[in-house]
Amino acid sequence: MKYGYSIIYDIQKDMWNWRDSLKNPFLGRSWINNVKDKNDLKIVKQILELEKKSAEKILKPYLLSQKETQNSRLNNFLKIIKKDFQKKYQNAIQVLETITQQPIMSDNFTFYITTFPRCPYFYEKREIFIYDSTEDYWGMPIDTFLHEVLHFQFIYYWYKNPKSAVLKLKYEDFDYLKEALTVVLDDELKPIISQSDQGYPSQIKYRKLLRQNWQKYHDFNKLVDFGLSKLNDFIKIKST
Repeated sequence: MKYGYSIIYDIQKDMWNWRDSLKNPFLGRSWINNVKDKNDLKIVKQILELEKKSAEKILKPYLLSQKETQNSRLNNFLKIIKKDFQKKYQNAIQVLETITQQPIMSDNFTFYITTFPRCPYFYEKREIFIYDSTEDYWGMPIDTFLHEVLHFQFIYYWYKNPKSAVLKLKYEDFDYLKEALTVVLDDELKPIISQSDQGYPSQIKYRKLLRQNWQKYHDFNKLVDFGLSKLNDFIKIKST
């Protein structure tokens, strides 16, 4: 079966991602740390305290210039993602089905390219934002696909499953587990994946335990159960 997808650059959605990432004073400052491009950082500093209309007067011309410049990072990335998905997408679907031992939860996804280093997703709409970078931290576009759609698989088959203990978790605890489970996206998946999923620095010890379990059993159901059994220890550490 062939699975469908759409790759879109929508300037309105890109502007939304910039503004939404920066609107929270605490989280916005955190996202700024991910901005490495000097020109992007200048725009961030200009729009940080502005309301939507004022921010977009600055942001829109800047993004349009990226879209209209043939060799911009954005346009180069659009070529890369199209090539990467054409080559690897169908195999990546099979990888996710093998890992989770479940059919892929949708036969079609939409990918919005963003020039801000944050990749939000909208589960119900099957929409995922992909940052226009292939630097070491981000890897290739298919890496982002595997990471985010593994989340979708976990939500669909575990978090929304009334028979699963995952459903009983508080959202923040579910989210912590969800992110840590991407440890299964490791070097064994090369060449489909370009690099192992590194996860968040705050989860290093938890992910190490999960990795050991995964390498021993290669059973995602067992991994989820094991992750649940160890979760409280690490949630306590996180909250102190």
